[in-house]
Amino acid sequence: MHNIFLLFFFSTSYTCFENLSNELLYEIFEYLDACDIYESFSNLNNRLQSLITSSSLLLRITLCLKSSSLFENRCQHVIIPNSHRIRFLHFHDESLINTFFDHYIIDSSFHRLESIGLHDIKAEKLLTILIYLKSLPRLFSLNITIMDKSSYDLGNIYSLIFSLSSLKRNEVGTFGNKLPRIISHLTNNKFSMIEYMVIHNFFTLNQLNSLLHYTPQLRHLFCHGVIESDKKFKKNLSMKLLHLKYIGFEEVYVSFDEFKVFIKEISSQLQIFRIGTYDYKNYLDGNRWEQLIKKYMPQLKKFYFRFTQDIEDDRKTNLIDSTDGFINRFNSPFWSERKWFRELKVFCEKMIFSIFPYKKQWTDLREHINTGTNSKQNSIEDNYISNREKSDHGIIQLTIEFHGDSDLDWRFIRRLIPTIKAIQFTHLNIENESISINMLLNILRLLPHLESLKLLFMPKRLFEYLSIEHTRNHLSVPITNKMTKVKLGQVTEEQEIEFFINLFPQIEHLKVHCLLNTDVPLLMKVILTNRKTRIPNLCHLCFDFCMADENLVRTLAKIIDSETVNDNYTIQRSGNKISVHWKL
Repeated sequence: MHNIFLLFFFSTSYTCFENLSNELLYEIFEYLDACDIYESFSNLNNRLQSLITSSSLLLRITLCLKSSSLFENRCQHVIIPNSHRIRFLHFHDESLINTFFDHYIIDSSFHRLESIGLHDIKAEKLLTILIYLKSLPRLFSLNITIMDKSSYDLGNIYSLIFSLSSLKRNEVGTFGNKLPRIISHLTNNKFSMIEYMVIHNFFTLNQLNSLLHYTPQLRHLFCHGVIESDKKFKKNLSMKLLHLKYIGFEEVYVSFDEFKVFIKEISSQLQIFRIGTYDYKNYLDGNRWEQLIKKYMPQLKKFYFRFTQDIEDDRKTNLIDSTDGFINRFNSPFWSERKWFRELKVFCEKMIFSIFPYKKQWTDLREHINTGTNSKQNSIEDNYISNREKSDHGIIQLTIEFHGDSDLDWRFIRRLIPTIKAIQFTHLNIENESISINMLLNILRLLPHLESLKLLFMPKRLFEYLSIEHTRNHLSVPITNKMTKVKLGQVTEEQEIEFFINLFPQIEHLKVHCLLNTDVPLLMKVILTNRKTRIPNLCHLCFDFCMADENLVRTLAKIIDSETVNDNYTIQRSGNKISVHWKL
């Protein structure tokens, strides 16, 4: 919708809204709320009146609390007269739901209704409404948020949801409480056709198992949390989920052994698996995960794992005190062959260990969609992508992410030393605006296997370390020889670029995020001058600049031509990014 209006208002040729074709007007109306359409276009002229009342125009309506008189007007003049044309109807307030359903019902006259949203509804009211929804032949999606602090039975609610014969997608959220609501045994006589189910609540594995028994067509399952119960998990899922491709759990608070019994019963067709857990260290056994995936998830393509532990208490045994290299337990060929990326993130008072599918960190030229290209080579080459980037995905990233008023000091970093020494980190990502250059250099000294560095902000007090001799004295030779990829954030001065060029003479890929007042052509001259002498391996340069345009592309191309002779390169822009690639 946004793009349509941008095209309409910013085109060099102008036309009246009324002169647009019926097809285009219908396409625009599909993105607008029906109440807004009627208020804006009713009775303007015969053509528009005919269009907005046409039976071929299906309506979407979202009702939020504005005023009772406006709501009543919309019910009487838009919703009820057009019940046979409404495809999407969502309520976003308890009082609106009560007012509407106290005066009206959703019956078979809403025979085109495909999606209903009932947000901030009480459980008792929901039970009544669900009974009426059985009359809807095309109800494919049902989104519910229950705001009820009193006790209620989710079993009764799900029994009615599962009885909706056309339902394909269901999302249920409840009032923010960690403990699950009462879930009695479901009494459905037939199975649901639901394919996509999202549960924003905490269940026990037995409760979840009870629900899944009635969803044999399920393809996508997300459950916010799984918690322990007094009863041992019973493996009684008689109906196999033969179509289930996706499972996600945000927070798991059960032992790995208990979770394994549950997951192996439903995971034979899984392609995507997400799981997060807190403090349960038995989930940190890479060998157990490897065996579970090999045996029970043979089709798994994407694995997202997150282990979180609080580290604010010095008296507590934390991951950072561990010297057994727990990340290295996920270091067998099984993990690298699947291109699954490992990361240890230090975030304020938490440490998070994650595994997720490999994401390309450095842009491939073929992925650019140019608005213009200047080139001094006959064909587009991609040889600037390093061999490691193409073939070896044994990547372990350390991310230090402190924000706001959080202090990042050397005393805290020293607590990380045992873990850092036990893990061969290859990537370092620092997202802290207060880190000093001295601390950055100290961290780099602890990481001799680094190949890439990403800084969201320029370090403080950088100009104290501008001399080449001073810089090189702070690091050992192995680090400067291995660092080939660098991303720098918020660069304004050419001295900042020179510092990192001096620090990493083997650099091959350099990305620079420039601020509004950055002199990009000057930075280009500095980089080209150093490319001749200090960074001869540089083959990929990218400027991320909000003022990037074709004039800047041409200016940079002229600088390259004037500074180099017979240099095969390609320069092009994609949005705010201007990339230069050299064929070495």
